[in-house]
Amino acid sequence: MVSLLNERDETRRHLLEKIETLTKARVIAYLANPNASPNFIDHNDPVFLNDLLESVGDTEVLDLIIDSPGGEANVAEKLAIMCREHCKVLRAIIPNSAKSAATMWAISSDKILMGYLSEIGPIDPQIRMVDPQGRITFVPAQSIIDSVGQIHQMLKAGVDQRVAIGLIQKLDPAIIDVANKAINFSSQFAERWLSQYMLKDDHAKAKEIAEALADNRRWLSHGKRIGIKEALDLGLKVEPINRKSDFWKLLWEYYGRAQMMMNATGTIKLFECKTTGINFSIGMQRMPLPRRPPEPSP
Repeated sequence: MVSLLNERDETRRHLLEKIETLTKARVIAYLANPNASPNFIDHNDPVFLNDLLESVGDTEVLDLIIDSPGGEANVAEKLAIMCREHCKVLRAIIPNSAKSAATMWAISSDKILMGYLSEIGPIDPQIRMVDPQGRITFVPAQSIIDSVGQIHQMLKAGVDQRVAIGLIQKLDPAIIDVANKAINFSSQFAERWLSQYMLKDDHAKAKEIAEALADNRRWLSHGKRIGIKEALDLGLKVEPINRKSDFWKLLWEYYGRAQMMMNATGTIKLFECKTTGINFSIGMQRMPLPRRPPEPSP
């Protein structure tokens, strides 16, 4: 089993090497296992990403292959800062899905590369709540704010005041304040990074896109798919990847092999480049991969 996994690791790393040959840039990958938990962007990630970036070193262009359902926005910003520290040009490559805080990380780049299966998503924040049964749930911040207006409309429509009062009593003013600030943070995050890099020559457009991505009323669902066309319509700098190109075929094979490995081994997240790999699993197990031996001279 170990030799088989090593062989799989070697194959993936060789695919990253081939991708680098095509893109003429250094490539790193941050992939989350959709079937494992906790697979969100969190406080553990900077440690492992730093190891990966130090392995790659400083480079002119850094390509970040990212697949993640999102997570902590503050950590996503730290990951963006770390990537920026190691390169002059950052490109985000999305084989499948980079949602929520992962979208925020992606738009810190100079350009996003997307294939026909790729998607980003809205960045409207989700507030962690505990339901009456003690279960943790996530509620859109905008929904919490909108609920106040809905109760007001109910009162204007003549609904029994006792019903309205019962609903009002369930609203925590502190949570409403947190929701407002979370929305402002997401929008300001996007505007700041877009203005600094991807849309540095069009700050008005950066502000417009930031507000659009953070607008829950526009997308209705936090999981809404924003594909190539929608991303281009928003005004993001997106480079489509032809699904018949060698680049897409290599990228999708790498992504597929990585997902199969993570499912087979219980890996939660994978940090990888052509010379190094770190598997994050239960117990924070770190598994550096051996370097490939140099190719023999002709």
